[in-house]
Amino acid sequence: MRTDLDYRDVVGVAEEEFRASTDCFTEAVNDTRRYTKSDEEDIAKIERLLAVREGTLQGDDYYVGRYECECGRLLTTYDFVFTGLVDAGHSKSLILHTFVGNKFVLNPPRPMRCSECGRIAARAGVY
Repeated sequence: MRTDLDYRDVVGVAEEEFRASTDCFTEAVNDTRRYTKSDEEDIAKIERLLAVREGTLQGDDYYVGRYECECGRLLTTYDFVFTGLVDAGHSKSLILHTFVGNKFVLNPPRPMRCSECGRIAARAGVY
């Protein structure tokens, strides 16, 4: 399924609405029972997947709702990006601009694919 979205077409919300709608700015993200934080290796894999210069995404924290796939892999933001490319048909540019752009985007949690085994594993959001 191709969406052919362009970052310019993505509708953002006010920062206040974004912050009120997610707990990604609170201590809750440090709850490893609820969230998985990407480490440097995961971020480097995302950069390679998006074909961007090493270090482009470093310096920010990336969290995804915690979910362990049936294969035993703990899903990460890498799986979220992988799903966006494979299942949603998003371009690398759209995903990159969503990470580094200046829009606050709210979307409902969506199915996420495990990059290890290929299973649709969870409904998760990235924070």
